[in-house]
Amino acid sequence: MERFFDYNSNAGFGYRTSAMVYANRIQDARKMLEAGTKGWPNTMKNVVWFMSNWPLKNLQTAQRFAEGYVKAGLQVDPAKIFKITAGNRLTGKEITDLFFGKKVIGQTLAAGKRWWIQRSRDGEANIHEGDNGDSGKSWVKNDMLCDQWENFYEELKDCWVIYRNPDGSPENKDEYLGAPGYGIYPFSIIK
Repeated sequence: MERFFDYNSNAGFGYRTSAMVYANRIQDARKMLEAGTKGWPNTMKNVVWFMSNWPLKNLQTAQRFAEGYVKAGLQVDPAKIFKITAGNRLTGKEITDLFFGKKVIGQTLAAGKRWWIQRSRDGEANIHEGDNGDSGKSWVKNDMLCDQWENFYEELKDCWVIYRNPDGSPENKDEYLGAPGYGIYPFSIIK
């Protein structure tokens, strides 16, 4: 990681990763964490948000990463990280049965903004993020929930692996975890 900075000293990712790796060198870890989160809002400076960017299958590895971040100075119990395991992964049929013909709601971890998606049984979909909305299509492919919006996300196809969250609740809007490969997004079904 130290050689990484010789090539890209502005990459916050390198500093944030070093903060976790340097956990046993507390002063170095705190410097790396501070450099990697400079200018960030406090809502993003917590273990749950950091670990949402590491969708690790191995819970012991995820726990070690989380503990490293706590040692570096983040103020959240590492036991509260999202538990992504193969046993909690939903199949394509479960995804179809649970989410088509229903509305789901979530909240972004970074900004705390609410979002929701309403899907019809045949895959017509509407999304709202804050004050913005769009329509598009949803489908299941290879046991993943896929969406493509008319205007959002440059009209790119976006597929998520979906997991049950054993520690989630409807009140916290985190009964399910969507893992598209660029983070983890908690959400719940609106009953």
